[in-house]
Amino acid sequence: MKIIFRISYMGFGGAEQVFISLAKEWREHHQILFVTDRKGGSSFETLTALDFDKKSLEVNRTIFSILPFMRVVNEYKPDIIISAYPDTNAATIISAKLSSVKPKVIVSEHASIVDHFKHKSRFSRLKLNTIFKYVYPMADKVLSVSEGVMNDLLKIVEPSSKCTFIHNPVRFNGSPSFEISNNPASSGKILNLLAVGRVTPQKDYSTLLNAISLLVQQKTNLRLSIVGGVHDETEFNMLQALADKLGITEYISFEGFQSDMAKYYSEADIFVLSSAWEGFGNVIVEALAFGLPVVSTDCRSGPSEILESGRFGRLTEVGNAEAIAWAIREEIETPSTTYSERFRRASDFSEKVVSEKYLNLINETLEA
Repeated sequence: MKIIFRISYMGFGGAEQVFISLAKEWREHHQILFVTDRKGGSSFETLTALDFDKKSLEVNRTIFSILPFMRVVNEYKPDIIISAYPDTNAATIISAKLSSVKPKVIVSEHASIVDHFKHKSRFSRLKLNTIFKYVYPMADKVLSVSEGVMNDLLKIVEPSSKCTFIHNPVRFNGSPSFEISNNPASSGKILNLLAVGRVTPQKDYSTLLNAISLLVQQKTNLRLSIVGGVHDETEFNMLQALADKLGITEYISFEGFQSDMAKYYSEADIFVLSSAWEGFGNVIVEALAFGLPVVSTDCRSGPSEILESGRFGRLTEVGNAEAIAWAIREEIETPSTTYSERFRRASDFSEKVVSEKYLNLINETLEA
């Protein structure tokens, strides 16, 4: 089978990691080509290191990719195209329809279409609604990374039978350096907290910093590492100013983008996600794969699905610093579950398990 993964840019987002995970599982039995608008990005380098076939269309905007990608489709003759993100999804659908090959197309949605897009301009919201309502129905399948995202799309995309969801795979099969069996804060040990994600308003790190301030006031001996590139300079400057105002600068470390994430997960004691919204929340699964206790906001969409409504970690109200601080303290003193249970839950999202679900969807799509 010949498969094209179509994405505008190979950055460090969730879709890029999903595509790489799937490609690694499939490369022995299928021909795979990655097609991007342009070269560059941390994950583009990963494609090179893994020796995947890739092609850059050398366009500055996705709308200009329609005809160049159509020509790639005609030449490569894929059986299936899997694409990600609304603009690229729309362009991919049009390219496939214009091609002489007419391959099947699965478009994937990786963000909450309610929370993520309500922060866009009025024009952007109108454009996105047009894509969801009029272009997505021309795809063969509309795939979401969580049931929550799918439920939002069901209100727009017709027929609803085209909509489905598959959770994202976890990249790691890690193990923690130790399992928390007592209270590391009370035993004098520094409590290493970890948050992973780009610096953007979506991640709501300001609420997390306020939670850290409350814990520091309670004499908790801690350190917070925030790992992720600075996507929004204004937000980053605001967070630095807030840390200074709260007097917690010495307790906070902005690590920026890091390629060796296993190091951070293995050295952490507790993982914290403070997001205002998510599409899925890959980083929660990654933390579970290292046996880490998890505290997460109960945001739309994904964390509650991953943690099974609190069975495998604590869920707190979005934007509530007091609730996050309390949940961290509770997770230190009385972990929600055991290391083995966290690791078992992470295995539900293994690359092997998820890639098989994708293959089943592809076969179903090809046979339709």
